Amino acid sequence: MSDDMKHISRKDFLKKMGTTFTGVALLGGMGSILTACSEEEMTEAAEQMGLAPEQVEYPVPYARIDPDKAAERAYKYYKEKGG
Repeated sequence: MSDDMKHISRKDFLKKMGTTFTGVALLGGMGSILTACSEEEMTEAAEQMGLAPEQVEYPVPYARIDPDKAAERAYKYYKEKGG
């Protein structure tokens, strides 16, 4: 073992491991990010909103929602879909 490896501090070790884990996490998630908005999913989302795909403009404009209704809807769909 070289002298450099014997004198690595705990702080340096944690810093290097954090950088490594961050890189792995970012690169591992890139596949799902790149395939997240397929044409099929966009068409399905438009149909669920009751719009033809030609009528939907992306990005969809921001709309304020009621937190109580959102919580109720999330609870309902969580129970229906099984988590």
